[in-house]
Amino acid sequence: FGDAVTTLHGLGVTSFVEVGPDATLTALAADIPAERPVHLMAALRRDQPDTMALVTALARLHVTGTPVDWAAWFTHTGGQPRTVDLPTYAFHRRWYWPEPASAAGGTPRAGDDVDERFWAAVEREDLTGLGAELAAEQSLSDLLPKLARWRRAGQQQSTVDSWRYRVEWRPAPTVPSAGLTGTWLVLVPPAQADHPLAEGLAEQGAEVLTVGLDPAGTSRDDAAGRLRAALPRPGEVAGVLSLLSLPGEADGEAGVAESLAVMQALNDCGVGGRVWWVTRGAVSVGRSDAPADPVAAAVWGVGRVAALEEPRRWGGLVDLPEVVDARVVRRVCQ
Repeated sequence: FGDAVTTLHGLGVTSFVEVGPDATLTALAADIPAERPVHLMAALRRDQPDTMALVTALARLHVTGTPVDWAAWFTHTGGQPRTVDLPTYAFHRRWYWPEPASAAGGTPRAGDDVDERFWAAVEREDLTGLGAELAAEQSLSDLLPKLARWRRAGQQQSTVDSWRYRVEWRPAPTVPSAGLTGTWLVLVPPAQADHPLAEGLAEQGAEVLTVGLDPAGTSRDDAAGRLRAALPRPGEVAGVLSLLSLPGEADGEAGVAESLAVMQALNDCGVGGRVWWVTRGAVSVGRSDAPADPVAAAVWGVGRVAALEEPRRWGGLVDLPEVVDARVVRRVCQ
C-alpha cells in the first residue's frame, strides 16, 4: 500500500478518495511522505451519517479543483445547481461597533465655546487674552503658570486613565423593600453573638436562627455537626448570613480556609437558601475610604470563586463600613 501511494505521488496525484466503510486507509496515507501537499478524503465515516460524510467528501474534492458532477448528485432533488461567480470588487463590509449617541442631536452646548476659549488661553498662557476673557482687574501673572500646569497634568492623567480598566463604585439606589420571610440562618463567631445585623433581619420579618461557630478552629466536619444539631429541617432555610469573616475573628489563610470549610459544610447538610458573606475593610471605594484589609480581600476572592461554582446557592458579598449604625443595618437587611 505504501509503495502504491508513493508511486501515485510520483505521477502527480494529489487527491485521494477512500471508498469504504471508514477512513482507515486515509489515515495510513497521511503518514506517507510526499513532495507536494495532498488531499485525503473518506467517502464514509463510522461516526457520521452516510449522506453527511459523502457530501463532505464531494465538497472537499470540489474546493481542491477536482471536477464533480453536481448535476448527477442533485438529480433526486428535482432542481439543478448553478455556478455563481465571485465578485471582482472588494467584498462589502458592515461596521457593527455601536456608535456613541451625540448629545442633543449634535448641537453644542452653550457653555462649550466659553470653556474652550478659557482653557485655550490657559494652555497658551495668554495673559492678555485670559484677562480680557475674565474681565479681571487683578494680575494673573502668578496664577496663570500654575493653572496651565494643572491643566496639562489633568489632560495627561485623563489620557492614561483611558488606557486601562478600573473598578468604579456607584451608590446603589434605595428601593422599597417587601420584607423578608422564612427562616434565616446567621452564623456568628463568639465575639459577634449580638451583632446588630441579626436583629435587623428580624425587624425585616425574618425568623432568625443564630448558630455560633469559632472560625479559628472549626473544620468542615465540625461545622456540619453544629449545623445538623441546630437545624431540624435544613432545606427550609430561606437564606444564610455569615459573620465569620469579620475582622479579628481569624487571621490570614486560616480565615479564608474556615470560610470555605463552612461553605462546604452548608452543602453537606443540604442547607437551602442563598449564602451571604459579611466582611469589613475588604474593598476601598474611594480615596477617603480606609485601605482594604488583605484578609477580608482574600475572603472576597474566595467568594467570587464560590459564585462561579455555586451560582444557585450564592447570594453575594457585603462589606460593612467602620461604623455600623441603624441606617447601615437597614440597607443591608433590605
